[in-house]
Amino acid sequence: MFDDYKILLQPRYYALWQDYCHYLETGWRRFGGNLFDAPTKNEQLHFLETAVRKDFVLKNTLLSRLQKAFVAENLSLYLLLEPIQAWRYLSASKKADSESRIAEVVGKFTAPAARMLCVLNEETPSAYLPLTTMLSLDMFLNWNEWKSDWPKNFARSDKKQNEKLVGLWKNAFVLLEIVNSKRLKFKLAGLLRRQQLDIQRCSNNKQPQIDFLDRIDIFLYSLYWFIIIPKRTLKQKEM
Repeated sequence: MFDDYKILLQPRYYALWQDYCHYLETGWRRFGGNLFDAPTKNEQLHFLETAVRKDFVLKNTLLSRLQKAFVAENLSLYLLLEPIQAWRYLSASKKADSESRIAEVVGKFTAPAARMLCVLNEETPSAYLPLTTMLSLDMFLNWNEWKSDWPKNFARSDKKQNEKLVGLWKNAFVLLEIVNSKRLKFKLAGLLRRQQLDIQRCSNNKQPQIDFLDRIDIFLYSLYWFIIIPKRTLKQKEM
């Protein structure tokens, strides 16, 4: 889950990001699936939240590694606690009764990951919201991979849904105008082009799949957008 986003980071953060993605994926599958009933899930969430707030006694485990890495990189443990808000909704086995509810739960899940990427790249807070949108878009594009029963009524090929995916992509595209790092801008351009291709395939009810020609296309678009899209300043935004 979100493994592709490690290219946005320096190599020394790869292990941390991989562990964090594993943490998110494990929680989503456990609390969004049917392996346990709702009371058991709630009890597990209570134990997890308690374990995050103090040093985890079991060493060499995923949570223990994350806690140590967070302390070493001066990251807030709330990045481990925030996804629990989304998992609580999943654990209650509630149905996604509206698209706004789906967006709310997904947003709570992706927001801490976006914040971590911003912090590790030393980016300004202005990149936080569009990066959250970008991560949420990836979830919608690859929904079947999350192996969760929630939501069951999500339709990828619907025309209206496709228009919303395009809208999310446009909101995320502003990242290329506001990030400070040129390296980050080029990497983001590649991920955004990949998402654009995935949206096109979803509109035709095809699974997102990148081949060799697509990789060439992604590189060329990345280079093109990197060159033509200027940095937007606070004065230009009149903020």
